Amino acid sequence: MTEDNKPVLYRCELPVRYGDMDSNQHVNNTRYYQYLEEARILWLDGLGAQRREIGQGLVLLSCTHYFLRPVVHPSTVVVELIAGEVGRTSLTLEHRLYVKGQPELVGYGDVKMVWIDVATQRPIPVPDSVRVSMGKAPLAES
Repeated sequence: MTEDNKPVLYRCELPVRYGDMDSNQHVNNTRYYQYLEEARILWLDGLGAQRREIGQGLVLLSCTHYFLRPVVHPSTVVVELIAGEVGRTSLTLEHRLYVKGQPELVGYGDVKMVWIDVATQRPIPVPDSVRVSMGKAPLAES
C-alpha cells in the first residue's frame, strides 16, 4: 500500500460516467485502469514531456490495483499519483483513488512503466523532466 506521508506528484478529478457502470451497478473494474491512464497522461502533459511529438512514450510493464470499495454513478473519482522508484529507463508510479468528498480510500496500487523510442520499441532513458518531477537527479548528474 502507498504510504500516506509520501508527497503527491499529481492529483486530478475525473467524472464517473453512467456508462462506466456494470451490471452490478458500480464502476466496472476495467474503468479504474482507464482512470489511472488518464491521470498519467494528464501528469505527463503537464510536465511538457512531448512524448508524441518526439516519438517517445511509455509502455506498461505491470499494473497492480487493489479494490477496496465500490464506486457508483454519479460521482467524481480523485486520482493521486505518488513517485515510486525511478531507474534509467523505467519508473514506478504509486496511486490512490478516492471519491470526491469522501475520505475513505477506494483503491490503491502501482504501475511500472518503461520509457521507449516508439520507432524501435526499445527502452531509452527516462527524460530528465520526468526524473526531476519525481524527486530524482537528471541522468547527466547521476
